[in-house]
Amino acid sequence: MRRRLWISISMLVIVVIIGAIGYSFLLNLSLLDAFYFTIVTISTVGYGEIYPTTPVSKLFTSFLIIFGIGSLAIFLETMTEEILRRSIREAIGEPVVKKPLENHYIVCGYGDIGEVVVEELARIGENYVVIDRDEEVVRELVKKGIPVIQGDACKEETLREAGITKAKGIATVFGDDVKNVFVVITAKSLNPNIYVVARANHAETVDRMYKIGADLVISPEVEGGRMIAKALVKPFILDIIDRMVLSKDVDAIQFYIAPDSKLNGKTIKAAGIEEKTGVKIAAVTHEGRVKVRPGPNTVLSRGDVLLLIGKKSQLKKFQELFKEKED
Repeated sequence: MRRRLWISISMLVIVVIIGAIGYSFLLNLSLLDAFYFTIVTISTVGYGEIYPTTPVSKLFTSFLIIFGIGSLAIFLETMTEEILRRSIREAIGEPVVKKPLENHYIVCGYGDIGEVVVEELARIGENYVVIDRDEEVVRELVKKGIPVIQGDACKEETLREAGITKAKGIATVFGDDVKNVFVVITAKSLNPNIYVVARANHAETVDRMYKIGADLVISPEVEGGRMIAKALVKPFILDIIDRMVLSKDVDAIQFYIAPDSKLNGKTIKAAGIEEKTGVKIAAVTHEGRVKVRPGPNTVLSRGDVLLLIGKKSQLKKFQELFKEKED
């Protein structure tokens, strides 16, 4: 909003400067009279002792009125919106958002899906911030102590305010696929390296979202149907997975093996992952192939992704022992 306000002010100032210089030259006026005449023209209050007389000055005045009124309208609209935003914030209280935000996740849209995403992020202890433009939703989140920013997640200024350049990931879970598409495009343009998870409300939208840069696209309808089918055919296995994922003591993380990682080139046994930390390696992804429950002699290489399961304390110990080196 601050950036938009400065842009509107700059546009208005440029129009005034051009008008003052133009009228000073075309009507042979002093800079003060030319400035006054420009303000009168833009404000459309009517002419008095000074008015355009030549064809060129009349043409110049016509263009000045068009661009001047447009710039003035944008400025007034921006100022009005900012005043309303501040009034709302004063009425509902300032959202609890730590700034500058970094190493956090952004959740766009607090509907049925967004609420579950936020609850899960809070459960596993991750930092996050919610973006929603609905005043009632924002007021409710503030009451709950949930970090929230009121605004349009499709706009650059809102994502910048949410710390998009320093965020670890962003989830756009609106019920409108068009909004989700715009968020994906905007987020990737501001931070090409950010991990983007998008909701697709229609199956035909999934491929389109992948094409515009989404890293993972989830369709609640499709995934929900698959889970229901698995619950019918293999209820016991699904129950075990569900209990494991939702357990307060057990969690799962993915770990990327960087080129300079301590694990690069070592076998699971030689690295002593399970012995030193107690975590279990559920799977290893190597060059696009997934190996479930790899053996102790499996060699780990750069670019591999480990799926680790264990207690929070065990996973934390693993990250401390084998964390990636910082540049």
